[in-house]
Amino acid sequence: MVGASANFDTMITPVVVDALRLRWFVPPELGETVRWGLSWNVDSPSRWAVVEPAWLLTAEVRTSSKPLMWRLPCEGTDIREPVQPAIARVGALQFMFDAELPLPSRIEAAGALQLRAGTPRDDTNARQAWTDFDENASTTGVVRRLRLMSMESDMLPDPKFPHGPNWGWASRQFVSGSERFYELARAPRALRSYQLTDREYGPRREDLLLVDLETAA
Repeated sequence: MVGASANFDTMITPVVVDALRLRWFVPPELGETVRWGLSWNVDSPSRWAVVEPAWLLTAEVRTSSKPLMWRLPCEGTDIREPVQPAIARVGALQFMFDAELPLPSRIEAAGALQLRAGTPRDDTNARQAWTDFDENASTTGVVRRLRLMSMESDMLPDPKFPHGPNWGWASRQFVSGSERFYELARAPRALRSYQLTDREYGPRREDLLLVDLETAA
């Protein structure tokens, strides 16, 4: 497991907080103990690779109390595949993810985790986030570092679907090499996102809050 701190009784996990979650939840403070709902998905290793390239952990898996879901059919088929909300755990760190059946006993997580539920502001969406999240999967940890990451995104060919030079599915993806990092003494109250050109669905620059969360190993 990569991500342990100098104190081998604890470990540091990178957590991404986007603009929407920062609007719903109270910004974290350095040294603060927080109770958060965290998530991970199979796209995280590639999507968040620049956040903490060496971060990798193996976690034990159990079924969540949330009901079975069904994935939308792929193009060319009407078959829906079941997806089981699951909880992964290593030490005191827990996070939710959607598992294909049969449920694995362990998973390897890389990239970063994402904040799904935090200390709520007086906001209906914040309260709903905790309703949608399995509270048995929450994590309590200490905020040890705050950074701002600014990245460019654009509509690019989606690697999950076939495509050619001038055809195929496109999705908004981060542009490799465009990332900029800034150390923070305190979290911003809001995060920016702005268009870089006049082209519709063109490139944008988006700010994200990165949190180093310390938990018991």
